[in-house]
Amino acid sequence: MNHNHLKNLINLGFLVDEKIADKIEALSEEELYNLVEILKKENVFIINEENLRSVLVGDVKILRIFKKTEKFTVQDFVKNLNNRYTFLQDVLMKKLKLSNIVSINKGNVGNLTIIGLVKEKQEKDNNFVISLEDSTGEIKTLATKKLGERVNLDDVIAVSGRVTNKILFIDKLLFPDVPLKPVVYSREPVKIVLSDKKGLKTDYLILNNKIKDKIKNKEYEITNPCIFKINNVVILLILGYDPLDVLKKRYVNIENTDFLIKPSPDIVLTDKEINTNYKGISIVSKNKVIDLKTREVSDI
Repeated sequence: MNHNHLKNLINLGFLVDEKIADKIEALSEEELYNLVEILKKENVFIINEENLRSVLVGDVKILRIFKKTEKFTVQDFVKNLNNRYTFLQDVLMKKLKLSNIVSINKGNVGNLTIIGLVKEKQEKDNNFVISLEDSTGEIKTLATKKLGERVNLDDVIAVSGRVTNKILFIDKLLFPDVPLKPVVYSREPVKIVLSDKKGLKTDYLILNNKIKDKIKNKEYEITNPCIFKINNVVILLILGYDPLDVLKKRYVNIENTDFLIKPSPDIVLTDKEINTNYKGISIVSKNKVIDLKTREVSDI
């Protein structure tokens, strides 16, 4: 690396704190340009740890918010289900990569895999009879009690098994689920917390449907649920629902309106008493502080 960023900044008239010299030289050309443009705009010509960090952390980017459908018609219901099915079917197709995936109208005999939306579910003789449908038709499937208990109406699932007498006996059941992913860290130490308590020493506070950015003294309006990004870290806020269930099924339905989980998050903030890691995703409960650079979680 031979950027000579310090020399360039000095030639532009900036004074640079020597304590951050290494960080300055580690900047990319784009980051240096952004730093210069922001500081010029604010008429600041002294570069220290504070204003460098403000630039490196960047603004909060709201990627997805929940938009409730106020007047819900039959057409809205159908559109909602179609959007859910299309997205989750695509996720499942990419996961399966199998040659024996067939549409329901072709699933008459033999071993096969189908993707369908759960239309009906009934417990019978310590098993579950689950009716699945897609755009081509409907099929009855039989699942063990253990498998069937995981499924809810309107879920989109993939099932594998053998068809006998027009019933698919399920051997394997798959939800869309989030992919296993590398752990993503922020470049700078950034702490975030979901809490009702004010005055906490943290960089970002999620409080009353707002993100309070204490680094830049900004506020962002959000919804429950929502997906936002700080630096390169994608964060899902989901209150009132089991976060593991939401990640596995890749959607949550609130008053007939879907919220699809895309993109897949790096961190989940929840009001449930759960703190764990799932497929590279940190799930963090209320009143727990997480550092986006280290993924360390601590009490407030």
